[in-house]
Amino acid sequence: MRLGLIARADSRGLGVQTKAVYDNLQPHKTLVIDCPSAKPLPLRRDWYPDATWIHGLPTHSDFQRWLQGLDVVYTAETGYGTALWDEAERAGVKTVLAANYEFLDKRDRPTLWAMPSMWHYEDVPFANKAYLPVPIDTGSFPERRYATEQTAIRFLHVTGRPAIHDRNGLEDLLTALQWVTSEITVTLRCQMPGHVEGLIPRYDIPPNVKVVVESQDLQDNTELYAGQDVLVMPRRFGGLCLPVNEALGAGMPVIMPDLSPNNDWLPQEWLVPASWKSDFYAKQRVDVYQANPHDLAALMDRFATDQGFYSESRCSARELAEQRSWAALRPLYIKTFEEL
Repeated sequence: MRLGLIARADSRGLGVQTKAVYDNLQPHKTLVIDCPSAKPLPLRRDWYPDATWIHGLPTHSDFQRWLQGLDVVYTAETGYGTALWDEAERAGVKTVLAANYEFLDKRDRPTLWAMPSMWHYEDVPFANKAYLPVPIDTGSFPERRYATEQTAIRFLHVTGRPAIHDRNGLEDLLTALQWVTSEITVTLRCQMPGHVEGLIPRYDIPPNVKVVVESQDLQDNTELYAGQDVLVMPRRFGGLCLPVNEALGAGMPVIMPDLSPNNDWLPQEWLVPASWKSDFYAKQRVDVYQANPHDLAALMDRFATDQGFYSESRCSARELAEQRSWAALRPLYIKTFEEL
């Protein structure tokens, strides 16, 4: 099977996701799309040394040339217009779209809609769909050593590029901090300088909580998790969440709302109640939820004070990461592609 990959080359989610596919499935050909952005991040040309690069949206002739000699093409979230589907059908090349429910576009025509989670899976209006989890790159994270009586004192939140309706729940976390009683440090990672700093003055943060804001773009996304103990991700909506995968790969427990898809696979004791807040339309209607701030603070305090709970949670994180590692899921990917 000769696999083609359509990739991105910056440290946003699509770049991280497609780079992992490149590293672990070693595609026969790679096409990197350099889409102009109002707020661009640096391009990593070293990620794909053998790739074909396209600035802007690929044309029919771009795809016609690139598709030659391929059996299957994998792309994430988008086909970058209709040219891919038209030319792949003409060339007899199968296509896999790793889709996100909120951005489903009925103009897309992949051979397979590959859904990364069970969030709204039943609402995907296509018969040619399959659940294909995004693997965790466990090999990228060094093994950490812990003191026998260690509890969690360093909590991490990853906003990345701020998304609509505060998708990753930064403001819910900031609200909850006023009820945290433990001595902890909370690191807030954001790729938009000034965004977090502008929000913090609106919230009552007690003196026992030290807040660190990091806004630089890192060369290696695994550096986000170095020295951190627990990821706090009170995500308001969404299926795939790459920071959760990465945190588990780093051996970190994760705090999330008790919603789909989180409660499909994460331990119940890591989840906090959430209530409906609003909804909005992207390509589909999406419900927005809000984590209960008191429960969120209480779970952070439990991680910070209960050594046994934290130790067991670290073991659970490692087990989950192994179950969803590339080593575990690579055969599923290859089998799925070969059977198209």
